[in-house]
Amino acid sequence: MRLLLAEDDAEIAGFIARGLREHSYAVDVAADGEQALYDAEVNTYDLVILDLMLPDMDGMKVLERIRSRKVGPPVLILSARGQVDDRVKGLEQGADDYLVKPFAFVELLARVRALLRRGQPAPEKLQVSDLTVDCVRRKVMRASSLLPASNHALDACAR
Repeated sequence: MRLLLAEDDAEIAGFIARGLREHSYAVDVAADGEQALYDAEVNTYDLVILDLMLPDMDGMKVLERIRSRKVGPPVLILSARGQVDDRVKGLEQGADDYLVKPFAFVELLARVRALLRRGQPAPEKLQVSDLTVDCVRRKVMRASSLLPASNHALDACAR
């Protein structure tokens, strides 16, 4: 899955991108609204994580432009603007979810997985050659031998 992270704080962007990459997501980072819009126009993303307070263009404007396309990716707003009015406005303007900073990474990851699951049924099994990941039974097999299931292998089932 390919994600676009629009976040101007380099430390936060690095933390989020590293964490998502550790869970096998491909992550592009845009440090401002113009770059986020450019990236969203020239690439296909499965999800956009969008900060509202970007230096050159408000995140709501970025959201509006992404939503003006016929088919666009789900958008998760990640912002320090945490008042009820801010959250309601973001959702009413077209965001699919809204998470307030500071946040727990595990919650961000759960919200990313939930948004990516929408419209995509989880596979029962994933198979490559003689390696099988059984998502329903949460087992990993090579040939006919049961292997210890790692969270990273089973993470693929949530996508």
